[in-house]
Amino acid sequence: MPVHAVVLPATVLLVPGAAGLARPVDRLRRAVRDELVRAVGPDGAWPARWGVLAPATRTAVGRRRPSLGAAGIADRWVPGLDRWPARSVAGRGGVPASVVQLVLGDAVGADAAAEALVVELAADADDASLAGAADALSACDVLLVASGDPRGEGASSCTPAVATVLDRLARAGGWTATTRSVTAAGPHLPGRYDVVTWSGVAPTDQVADAANQPTPASSSQNRTVRPTRTVGT
Repeated sequence: MPVHAVVLPATVLLVPGAAGLARPVDRLRRAVRDELVRAVGPDGAWPARWGVLAPATRTAVGRRRPSLGAAGIADRWVPGLDRWPARSVAGRGGVPASVVQLVLGDAVGADAAAEALVVELAADADDASLAGAADALSACDVLLVASGDPRGEGASSCTPAVATVLDRLARAGGWTATTRSVTAAGPHLPGRYDVVTWSGVAPTDQVADAANQPTPASSSQNRTVRPTRTVGT
């Protein structure tokens, strides 16, 4: 069961090089990267398997090769994608899942991103699909979630299907949330992006300096699933 989840805005601007030489969301990119490199697995060590949860036009589960083609960005313009590790994949991921994988690859390595279990959920996913998604992702060490409703309902909001699966995992894991708000300035950009980190209660035998990794932020006194604090940047 994951003890750590990061909900990040799935804007293509987070992908290095996607905006050309412009760097409109550098502060947001740093905030996301900070959360990813701090993430640890259930044993307090570096995560062995990452999970990705994202909205899509059709429901699918498995490995994916990222692509921003649907956003009008050809693969040849995405740095590092030509050297993406060859894996047995079911197909190309949608834009939200691809953004998350590319950000993960940039932060912790393409191998980890290529091995990630990617769960994409359509808006009409039924209860059985949502339950299956939560069950599949429960085998991962750390979960990354793409926020931003592709229907334009908010830069920091998850689609109902994604939110349902995240809520099920949060309740099962006793997660609490910390929200880090990052301001953004630029044409056609929202004024603020939120990066939400969910953390569960660490195992009682966890050693703080295991593998020289920090322990995840958690609360051993309160297992209620609710936001605990907001940090502005």
